[in-house]
Amino acid sequence: MKQQLELEHVQTEKLEELDRMKSRFFANISHEFRTPLTLILGPLGKLRSQISGGAKKDLDMMQRNAKRLQNLINQLLSLSKLESGKMKLQAQEVNIVYLVNRYMQSFESLAKQKNIKFKFSSSEENILLFVDRDKIEKILYNLLSNAFKFTGEGGLIEVAVCSRQLAKKSRQYAVGNNEAVANCKLQTANFAGQWAEIIVSDTGHGIPLEKLHHIFDRFYQVDDNYTKDQEGTGIGLALTKELVELHHGRIIVESQLEKGTTFTVFLPFGKEHLELKEIVKPVESVNLEDTQEQFIEPHIQEVISDDVTKMEDTKPLLLIVEDNDDLRSYVRSCLTNDYQITEAIDGDVGLQKAIEKIPDLVISDVMMPKMDGMELCRRLKTDERTSHIPIILLTAKAAMEDKLEGLETGADDFLTKPFDPDELLVRIRNLIQLRRKLKEIILKNIGSVNQLTISGITSMDQKFLKKAVEVVEKFISDDKFTVELFGKEMAMSRVQLHRKLTALVEQSASEFIRTIRLNRAAILLKEKSGNIAEIAYDVGFNNPSYFSECFRKQFGKLPSEYIS
Repeated sequence: MKQQLELEHVQTEKLEELDRMKSRFFANISHEFRTPLTLILGPLGKLRSQISGGAKKDLDMMQRNAKRLQNLINQLLSLSKLESGKMKLQAQEVNIVYLVNRYMQSFESLAKQKNIKFKFSSSEENILLFVDRDKIEKILYNLLSNAFKFTGEGGLIEVAVCSRQLAKKSRQYAVGNNEAVANCKLQTANFAGQWAEIIVSDTGHGIPLEKLHHIFDRFYQVDDNYTKDQEGTGIGLALTKELVELHHGRIIVESQLEKGTTFTVFLPFGKEHLELKEIVKPVESVNLEDTQEQFIEPHIQEVISDDVTKMEDTKPLLLIVEDNDDLRSYVRSCLTNDYQITEAIDGDVGLQKAIEKIPDLVISDVMMPKMDGMELCRRLKTDERTSHIPIILLTAKAAMEDKLEGLETGADDFLTKPFDPDELLVRIRNLIQLRRKLKEIILKNIGSVNQLTISGITSMDQKFLKKAVEVVEKFISDDKFTVELFGKEMAMSRVQLHRKLTALVEQSASEFIRTIRLNRAAILLKEKSGNIAEIAYDVGFNNPSYFSECFRKQFGKLPSEYIS
């Protein structure tokens, strides 16, 4: 008996290890697929905007099929996550009527193209449910894609949303005269309570009765002659069923040959069926177009010549960390007109270059040899030399759990491959502009840096500023305190110190020293701690006239006017 239990334990461990290996395999192979997809879809988008006529039709076909491949990869990964138990609900309360109606809009152009009537109806204006918005959209995508796939020109596709109370007994769903199939479907409908229903029906070919009970099986295809011209993998409906059941819901199907098919998704009301960790606070969605209009073009002030050798260009400096040569080259080509670019072939080199050059923003792949993007992000965000740098992670992993993992390491933004180059540009511009606004706030509060609690400034950056202020104050009366000595005290090179301060407060090291000295002078003048010349010497100025001029530039008044 003991040996049998031990054997079962060993077998269980082997099965678990096999599941982990499968999950790693899917993650790795998705990375391999998504990188070339990025390099196909990105240049294709550019070519389509430049070419017209017959060639554009060929490009449209190429883009359509590349996106189809992208969707298949996403579905395979989702199935893998569901199977391994790693896919979790991120549910929040939404109006399912609005969500379904809005998502249908993405299929309207296809309906016009295929001359298919596309209708929506709802029993109520508002039906509130706790659902995972992303997973509901995947369900809708698969059901609507299936309906359009099998509905011919002049057909009808209807989507309805309603709520109803189901009795304990099975609801009679007619699926034909085949009693065995009917019983199979009736089993799935044997539940009670208040449910919301999403019903997707079409007037397409229909599904043979003997095939009906297999349609939710993975990789099963209805491959009769009348459907051989239709594309299919048998992934979509299997994934749909899994996602519905992840919501503690049910899905059933009715179909008649040459009359059409109806899928009904049942989703429960309330949140008692959910665990606490499955419920998240609602997050405002970001409208990409609104965001693009909200922010102005990036601009960096000229570097003060007495602080560091004048830069060849005033464009922001971006570091691209990507192990794929083609993808790195493509990202560079998208950004080179607006930014200075430096590159790294892996996380190790990326870390060294980030510390050496202190870029304005880092774009990093997640899956790389030697050091992955997550670890690179963690290391940069916990180093006071680089903690302020915004980081965008590029990844083949599209799941919300993966995004959350990236954001937890300190990443500022997340883009899933294949990405739109215009979206990347907007996100870069937004992050640089937000950093610039933060600089203004920090600079206004630099005198009380110890009390800074500004949203957006990390504890590491606050620690750096506190240390910088303390170093300057330590040498505040020393007129021989130079930028070189400042860097030495901060354990940074001249260039590192300059770029860090420029990034945080838009000031060179010499300007920063001068600001702290003048802030102290203002306090001493208010306290009447001496005459103007004495206070000038006390804060490190050996020329009272120069002190007065600098004071006027910072405070808009001469020291004598400031006292009065």
